[in-house]
Amino acid sequence: MALIRTTIFFLLRPRTHFSSFPMQKSLFSTFHQLETHIRVQCSSDDFDKTAALNLFDVMLSSNPSPSVSSFNNLLTRVRGLRDYPLVVWIYKTALAADILFPDVYTHGILIDSFCRSGRLDLGFGMLGDLIKRGLNPNVVVLNSLIHGLSKHSNSRNSSNSSSIRDVVELFERMPELGCTPSAATYGVLISCYCKNHQIDSGLAVLGCMMRSGCQPNLTILNTLVYGFFKSKNIFDVIHMLRRRTTTTLDMDFTTDLITYNTIFSYCFQNNFLNIGFGIFTKLLKDGIKPNIITLNSLIHGLCEADKLVEATTAVSRFPQMGVEPDVITYGTLINGHFRYSRNNNAHTVKLGFGIFGEMLKRGHCFNAIIYTTMVKGLCVINRADEASDLVEMMYTKLGISPDVITYNTLINGLCCIGDTQAALKLLREMGSDKKIHWCEPDKVTYTTIIHSLCRLGEMDEAVKVLEEMDGSNDFT
Repeated sequence: MALIRTTIFFLLRPRTHFSSFPMQKSLFSTFHQLETHIRVQCSSDDFDKTAALNLFDVMLSSNPSPSVSSFNNLLTRVRGLRDYPLVVWIYKTALAADILFPDVYTHGILIDSFCRSGRLDLGFGMLGDLIKRGLNPNVVVLNSLIHGLSKHSNSRNSSNSSSIRDVVELFERMPELGCTPSAATYGVLISCYCKNHQIDSGLAVLGCMMRSGCQPNLTILNTLVYGFFKSKNIFDVIHMLRRRTTTTLDMDFTTDLITYNTIFSYCFQNNFLNIGFGIFTKLLKDGIKPNIITLNSLIHGLCEADKLVEATTAVSRFPQMGVEPDVITYGTLINGHFRYSRNNNAHTVKLGFGIFGEMLKRGHCFNAIIYTTMVKGLCVINRADEASDLVEMMYTKLGISPDVITYNTLINGLCCIGDTQAALKLLREMGSDKKIHWCEPDKVTYTTIIHSLCRLGEMDEAVKVLEEMDGSNDFT
């Protein structure tokens, strides 16, 4: 029997590992020692693919053979490495050697591995094998298949309506297979509907869930919040949160920071500023400590409302809340000042540069986006010459290569003040070897200059630029 096992192992083992690890004789005199060794090896922090193969060598050559729970332990750890082909290979090799008698948990591991690797067909094949062996699938097994179908329904290459029907069909058949849907089951189905803009169907599943006596959890609440926002139903979110503690919608948990951050992000990005500020006040009243994501959303909202003084004051109070401003914080604040400059004067630009200086003092890594924001602000207040100097300084002194957006911003600023010659000079230098950091112009670059030349009546020059654009290989 041992010879047969050894022969099967060498025939089936992947060639990349064939000569790396010789077959080992069993080193354990008792079954208990073997089981303990397997358990210890699988729980090791150093467990990797090599350790898995070595351990399987021992298991394959042991007499008596390890228990099915030990095989399940090994397969679970290998699945945790995301090496799904190795999971399947170990399973098939052990079956061929007649040392593994899989149970429902073994099938569950294989089904989950197939689903995670996108092979739903093989996952359902394993479900059929499980039933043929006279085993009953449990809720974990079916949840893996439902989750796999749900992921497939969200893929770009699938027909969403038919894929969602597959999810619902398997969900409805769970009682026939002797399984009661769990909170995780309902959560996957609700998420599937929300990601496909079917929030009403997601709410219907929530109602079904609660009627069955299964209480929704915070993950489901956050999924619904995401679904409402994806369907642009901000007021339904507020209504749902208000009903959360009533008998109509009894959710026995508190809203967490993820919920609040999701709401903040949506409100401040979609001009629901007052709602966002109100939610922030409620967060503080609920005793929830904001994190950097929360506070950056708040700064964004204040800047959108042109409340620059309040935004700057709020940033100065970050350390009191145990949070340090990051590059996004400073970038948002700088953008707010330079954006506001078009409706005010050069004073806000000066304040913006002050914030930039503070950012440098704190050692933050700035990027081209922040510089582009400052270039745009300078151009808006007709200080394109200073904007040009800033673009040059980006590379010569700070080592940041301006991108095409930066140059387009500067060219647009030059054109706005009528300095088309400087804009044309910049266009000629882009893509040349004169400066190693200059980049190729794009359609926006050319059309900005052409529009400016036409506006000034310089039609001959505009035609030349148009011909140059047509002759570029990038626009043919």
